[in-house]
Amino acid sequence: MDSTCDLIIDSIKEEPIGETDHFIWFITDIGIVALFKREENFETYSSNVEIEANKIALDITKEEKEYFKIKEKQLFLFYS
Repeated sequence: MDSTCDLIIDSIKEEPIGETDHFIWFITDIGIVALFKREENFETYSSNVEIEANKIALDITKEEKEYFKIKEKQLFLFYS
């Protein structure tokens, strides 16, 4: 597993910064992670994740976004 995945896995063991309908949100050393609460089709939520971020006062509209599946966990990573 590469160092990016290791950083993400370590960070989602910490206290989340918030929770929305479909995601649990975390701060990592490389950006903000939106962890899916359950198995979902990520393409369905690709545009809605930004709307959910606004519900917990996160503005991620200008951030780069990547989808990851790590150890059966689905997430979006937002970074500059």
